[in-house]
Amino acid sequence: MNAAGLRTLPLARVYLVAGLMATGLYFVLPWNSFSQELLYDAIGACSAVVVVLGARINRPRQMLPWYLFGAGLLAFSLGDVVFNLYAQVWHRDPPVPSVADLFYLAGYPFLAAGLVALVLRMRRQDRRFGLLDAALLTVAFALCQWVFVMRGVAKGSASGTDRAVALSYPVMDIVLLAALVFFAMTPAWRTAAYRYLGLSLALMLFGDEVYGVSPNSYAGASWLDAAWLLSYLFWAVAALSPSMRSLSERPRPRTPGLTRSRLLVLGAALGTAPAVIVAERALGRGVDADAVAIGATVLSALVLARLAGMVRSLDRLRERERVARAEAESAHHQLALRNEQLLEADRLKDEFVALISHDLRTPLTSIMGYLELTLGDGNLTDDQRGYLDVVDRNADRLLRLVNDLLFVARLEAGQLDLHPSELDLAAIVRQSVSEAEPRAAAKRIALTCNAAELPVVRADKGRIFQLLDNLVSNAIKFTPEGGDIQVSVARVNGAVQLEVADTGIGIDSTEQLQLFERFFRASTAAQRQIPGTGLGLYIARAIVEAHGGSISVDSELGRGTSFLIDLPLSSEAVTA
Repeated sequence: MNAAGLRTLPLARVYLVAGLMATGLYFVLPWNSFSQELLYDAIGACSAVVVVLGARINRPRQMLPWYLFGAGLLAFSLGDVVFNLYAQVWHRDPPVPSVADLFYLAGYPFLAAGLVALVLRMRRQDRRFGLLDAALLTVAFALCQWVFVMRGVAKGSASGTDRAVALSYPVMDIVLLAALVFFAMTPAWRTAAYRYLGLSLALMLFGDEVYGVSPNSYAGASWLDAAWLLSYLFWAVAALSPSMRSLSERPRPRTPGLTRSRLLVLGAALGTAPAVIVAERALGRGVDADAVAIGATVLSALVLARLAGMVRSLDRLRERERVARAEAESAHHQLALRNEQLLEADRLKDEFVALISHDLRTPLTSIMGYLELTLGDGNLTDDQRGYLDVVDRNADRLLRLVNDLLFVARLEAGQLDLHPSELDLAAIVRQSVSEAEPRAAAKRIALTCNAAELPVVRADKGRIFQLLDNLVSNAIKFTPEGGDIQVSVARVNGAVQLEVADTGIGIDSTEQLQLFERFFRASTAAQRQIPGTGLGLYIARAIVEAHGGSISVDSELGRGTSFLIDLPLSSEAVTA
C-alpha cells in the first residue's frame, strides 16, 4: 500500500502517528504486566470511540455502518478487558466459555453487518455479482478453515461446550471474510478509507487464523498482539479519513465483465480443492475426501452460476445495444428526411424571393422613370419637389434592396454570370469614391482615395462597382460624423490589394467570423438601429470569390474597421 493512497487530513494523521507510538510502547513495557495489558485495553476502547466520533465528524450519508463498527470494536475491547482481568487480577485462565468469549463472538456480527450495510445502496445487479464473488471466496476459505483448523477441533476429545466455543471463532472469521469480500467488490476500494479498513480486517483475520492454528502458544501477551492492535488503529483511522464519506455513496454502474480481479477470484475458487489435497498430502495427513468433494461441488456450482449470470448480462447488453442501434437508425432516417424537407423549403423560399423581387423591380422601374420626368418639370413648387425627392430616395433604396435579393437568389441558384473585360481598376476606384463623396460630405466624413497606377486587370466592371459601392456605403453608414474613410488600391506581391478602412463603430471579435453570412447584422448595428438587410458583405464576398480573390476583415470596437481584398492580376483566375 503506497503512501499516496493513504493521504488524509491532519486529524487522521495525528491519530495514526499516536496509535503507532502507543503500539510501539506496548512492546516496550514488561511482558504480561498490568501496565501492558492496560495499554492494550485502552487502545481497543479508544479505537471504538474514535470510530463513532469520526462518523460524527465526517457525516457520511450512512451513519449506521460506522455505529455498527464502533459496537463491534467495543465488544472486542470489553472481551479484552475481561480476558486480561482473569490474567492480571484473578490470576487464572478464563473458563470456557467465559464472558470474554461472549463479547468476542458478539463483535463479529456487528462488524459483518456494518460492511454489508455499506453496500446495500448498490444496484441489484452489482449486489448479485458481488454476492456470488463473495460466496466463491467464502466457500473456498471455509473449506480451508474446516480442513486445517476446524476438523481437528470438531474431532477432538474436549467437551462439547469447549468445542462449540472453539469452532465459533473460525466460523465468525468466515462470516467476516464473506462481508469483506462482498464489500471489496464495490468501487470504494479506490479510497484511502477503504484501504485502511481493508488492512484492518486483513490484520484481524491474520491474527485470528494464527491464533486458531496454535491457541496454546498464546499466553497473555505475544507478538501476535501487533496484528490486533494495528487492526484497532487502522479501523479508527479509516473513520477519521474524510474519504470515508464516499464509502456510503452509490457506486457508479459497472459492466459485469470478466475483469482481472474477477478472473483471479474464479481461478482461486476452482483451484482451492486441488490445493487442499496437495497440502494435506504434503503434511502427511489423511485427505478429508467428503469435505473436499462437497467444497469442490459447491465451488463449481457457484462458478457456473457466476458465468451464467455474466452471459445473461451480456445478452441483455447486446439486446439493449440492438434496440439502441435500431432507434439510432430510425432517428438518422428521420433526420435525413427532415434535412431534405428543409432543403426543399429553402429552395422554394429562394424561388419565391427571386420571383417577388423580379415582379417588384418592373413597377419600381416604371415609378422611378415617371418620378424623373415629374422632377424635370419646372412648374413644381418647392414643397412638391421636396415630397417627390423623398419618394425618389425611397424608391431608389427599395430598388437597391430588390436588386440585392435578386443577386442573392441567383447566387444560391448558381446563376451568377460575370462579363470580364480589361479594366483600369485604379480609375474605377477613383470614380466610385467620387460618386460617394456627397454622401460622406453630408455626414462631415473625410473620404480620401489613394489609387496608384496599376496594370490592367480582367474583371466584371459592373460587379466591381457594386463591390466598391457596398463597402464604401457601409463605411459611411457605420462611421460617426467627423470620422475618416480611406480607400486605397495598390499592387502587392503579384496581386491587386484593395482596402477600405474607416474609423467607425467597429465589430466585436466574436462576430467577425459570421460577418459575411446572409442576413447577418453585427450587434453594434442592431443596438444603434442602423438600417440594413445584412446582405451587402455577403454579396461583396461572392463577387470577390467569383473573381478568384479573397476578402478579410480587421476590426476593433470603437476604433474602426478595415476590409482587405486581394484580386489576382492573371486572367486565368477570373471564373464565370
